Amino acid sequence: MSVLEDLRRALPELSSREARAARHLMANYPMAGLTTVAEFASQSGVSTATVLRLVKRLGFPVYADFQEALRSHIEETLQSPLLRFGERKVRDEAAQASFLARTSNRMAEHFRALPELISEKEFDRVATLLADPKRDVHLLGGRYSSHVARYMGDLLMAVRGKVYPIGGQTQSWPQRLLDMGRGSVLVVLDVRRYQDDVVQFAHAASRRGATVILLTDIWQSPAARSADLVLTFPVESPSIFDVLTVGMGVAEALVGAAAGKADTTGKQRIETLEDLRSRLAEGAFAQGPIKPKNMRDR
Repeated sequence: MSVLEDLRRALPELSSREARAARHLMANYPMAGLTTVAEFASQSGVSTATVLRLVKRLGFPVYADFQEALRSHIEETLQSPLLRFGERKVRDEAAQASFLARTSNRMAEHFRALPELISEKEFDRVATLLADPKRDVHLLGGRYSSHVARYMGDLLMAVRGKVYPIGGQTQSWPQRLLDMGRGSVLVVLDVRRYQDDVVQFAHAASRRGATVILLTDIWQSPAARSADLVLTFPVESPSIFDVLTVGMGVAEALVGAAAGKADTTGKQRIETLEDLRSRLAEGAFAQGPIKPKNMRDR
């Protein structure tokens, strides 16, 4: 678990001054914690004693241990497939099990760990937001996670309207911000080697009043600073590449939960969709205007 996640979990239990220091660190993570204790305290508007109490609450006996954890976080988030190539090759040569078996076991471990990483309360809040037909839902991902965002959007469209996956050139993204406001929900997927354009879009949407939901790895994208809800999942595997398998599972689970919350309108929408699919397969579009299903035999 990262220091940022520890901060989020500890925040409700902190004193007002400790919470002020914690929020400063969360808003400027992790760089604020890499300064001296005096600088951290001054920038947060609290005393050095408050900063040291916060560090101890997070489980670090001394400030140096706290900073070492932040540095490790930076190293982990900047890892690339090239950096992991040599390390994984050595592990593969020493491993007893096959690559497939190790991958399967690791994914199973990751899925079993999800209830510890994602609270039922936060998961339910996200599903409720996605199910609310009054809200417009926008979905955005990075270079690879955008595939998950689009897939999630496709599934959600079957249950409700006003779902808008965001793609294309980044120069067109500001146009998407025009329609976002207090009733909007933005789902962001961003994993390590985080994309600055995705992070900046999340910040901009938040400033326009949208509710930002972030699906990210356990180290957390900088977009977490603007997110109202953050759901984390593991991405490590025996491969030199991070994997989105568990993130895809989280996305599918959210859509399934949202579908379970859908009212009769959602059910009718799915029925209409199935009817349209059936009639398209039958070539009904070539036979004139489409009439509602209940008017076919009149």
